[in-house]
Amino acid sequence: MTREDAYYERILLLCGFREQYDRWLDFYLETEEPLSDIVLELLDCRGDMKEIEYRLNLYCLEKPFDEESVYTRLREYLWENYSKNVFTKDDVMVALFRFSRNIPCCLFSNQCLTLSDYYLLVEEGIVDAERFDRVLIRYLRSGEDFDTAEFWNAGF
Repeated sequence: MTREDAYYERILLLCGFREQYDRWLDFYLETEEPLSDIVLELLDCRGDMKEIEYRLNLYCLEKPFDEESVYTRLREYLWENYSKNVFTKDDVMVALFRFSRNIPCCLFSNQCLTLSDYYLLVEEGIVDAERFDRVLIRYLRSGEDFDTAEFWNAGF
């Protein structure tokens, strides 16, 4: 198991996406030969989500890894589920807010927070919903950065 995989799953768990955890761990039980120490540790604490999150955190802290690739995977996870109508826009916005709270300050967490904040302005009728949707979909689909002026300027 790579640290990127562990960090990805840890963030999903911290943000309430627990339904896929067992499938994720089962994948490593079936494919790793021999089983890595982290997989054995996770197997020992199956069902105790706090302990699982703790062990994944320790594993991720041991060595540096490519956090940006994890953030890309998280964004793609949201896009895949949104584009297939598994997640509603509200589900995506809740996830973005949770990501912003559970990921250390970086461009990705700032983008998540900005989008969730602007969504509240959409709900209050302050920001145009169509304009917001274009920015959100473009961001989820490609990761293209956005300028907050795009929510306000008519010509983008």
